[in-house]
Amino acid sequence: MKKDVFSKKILIITSSIDCTVDYIINKYRDSAEFYRFDIDMFSEYEIVIGGNRQWVIRCDKWELEKKDLYSIYYRKPRIPKLDEYEYDYRSMIAKDIISLVNGIVDDFEGKVLTKPYILRKTENKVFQLLYAEKNGLLIPKSFIGNSNEKALKFFEEKSIIKPLTTGKLVRHKGIEIYQTNYFTEFDDNIALTPIYLQEYENKKYEVRLTYIDGSFFTVRIDSEDKLDWRKDYSGLKYSIIECPKAIANLCVRLLKSFELAYGAFDFIVNENDEWIFLEVNPNGQWQWLEQKLELPISEKIVEYLVK
Repeated sequence: MKKDVFSKKILIITSSIDCTVDYIINKYRDSAEFYRFDIDMFSEYEIVIGGNRQWVIRCDKWELEKKDLYSIYYRKPRIPKLDEYEYDYRSMIAKDIISLVNGIVDDFEGKVLTKPYILRKTENKVFQLLYAEKNGLLIPKSFIGNSNEKALKFFEEKSIIKPLTTGKLVRHKGIEIYQTNYFTEFDDNIALTPIYLQEYENKKYEVRLTYIDGSFFTVRIDSEDKLDWRKDYSGLKYSIIECPKAIANLCVRLLKSFELAYGAFDFIVNENDEWIFLEVNPNGQWQWLEQKLELPISEKIVEYLVK
């Protein structure tokens, strides 16, 4: 990929710990001009919104205004540390920062991968489950809700419980992470605590299917952990496979309906060789697969942002 005489300016919304952005900028610095906006370092930038220029963002390394920008890659913004403020005010400040950033991105008329309002909608697991049921994707027997009676039926079978949202709880002394797990304990009063349950599916292997603007990268993942391969990356085996045409068509239809140019799909392939849809992450990680299998995912992402 060669740099144009008049290089296109790409704003990357992310955080200072996002090594994938380091990787992209280092690898494609001759293809575009990248402007990195690390939200966790928010105080190091000056943002002015309103007036003839619409908005301007500047730091000690660069200045960028809306009219000069070609595209935005909305990656992994993180809130800055707000320890200097009283605890009661931190949530409000965090929301204000995200509101400012998301407003800039959602308003932008050029190319964005992907607008925050689309991410908010499509990351919702209720939204995904209802879509899958209506549109021909095979899914495990599932339940989301607060019905004690319904949950008890799943408790009596081999089932799993999944986080309904981020699975992350911020506490005074740190962060607790909740992951997919076996459904082995049940408090019979979930009236105020909706949960997400699925019947366990015996699997031959799992699949991470990464899609970007017409290109599929389909990877078989073999893991000793038959619950969730993300719990131990070191023990995984990867291989490139072909995506069945019927599955590819269903994925493209979903992405079009969700207004997505990128999606990271997770499937189980069961003992009958059926592809069981688990979820699509509209902003899922991809770098480790690119490096493990020499897949040109980043090339396709940058091509999309500059074309």
